[in-house]
Amino acid sequence: MSKILSIINDLDEANQISNLTDGYIVPLKDLSMNYHHYFNINQIKEMKKLNKEIFVSINKNIHNNMLDKLKETLEEIDKLDINGIIFYDISIINLKKKLNLKTPLVWAQEHLSTNYGTVNFWYDNGANFAYLSSEITKREIMEIKENSKAKLMINIFGYIPMFTSKRHLVKNYTETFNINEKENKKTIRKEGKKYIIEDEESGTTVYSEYILNATEEDFKDIDYLVFNSNFIKTDDFKQVLLDYKENKPNKYPKKLGFLFEDTIYKVK
Repeated sequence: MSKILSIINDLDEANQISNLTDGYIVPLKDLSMNYHHYFNINQIKEMKKLNKEIFVSINKNIHNNMLDKLKETLEEIDKLDINGIIFYDISIINLKKKLNLKTPLVWAQEHLSTNYGTVNFWYDNGANFAYLSSEITKREIMEIKENSKAKLMINIFGYIPMFTSKRHLVKNYTETFNINEKENKKTIRKEGKKYIIEDEESGTTVYSEYILNATEEDFKDIDYLVFNSNFIKTDDFKQVLLDYKENKPNKYPKKLGFLFEDTIYKVK
């Protein structure tokens, strides 16, 4: 039976859905990106009181000037006895060994987590879990499940980050053309589609133009199914989880992303 992990907007939302989820993915302030809300160590301690699984996301590229902060943070997290750290930068693999940390690791390099060979490589090097890319098919997901050693996570509901830049693309635009805008969240249009774009401290992220909604698909062999509440009202997100628990369709259109669309490159 798959477990449900929820990406949440705040501690109040965590409390409201605690009976509908098995755990939370918690983006760590200053060391993560591609999320709408971030949490500090004290808030994670508060979340521990809910007696749910907690996976802290540290998915930034780590530069030399961030290493001391990263080491200090990893040691703080290790004292919390959480279920895992979701990482992008492989420095965290090395630091776990160097600092003798006990917290399990989740390999999550987005566009690279697409095959069981690499999943098994990182498992052998200390990552007990893998968070798979949203750009592979269901057939490929199940193939990874059958052939990998790690426990797996996949996204099945929510807006998906498509593009990230360290540059402040929205801020640069508004400042260049002297546009007075205070909100970080915007929308852009391309080829008749509307995308959420958010410019935050760590850079700019563009999200999918639709909410991924694969809640009716059978993923019973996958260890963790991730529901993302970013840009979705708490009441609506809570109802999605409730509908899933009751084995009912939710109100959002069924959108399966790449689950049944093979990526084919035609060589000319």
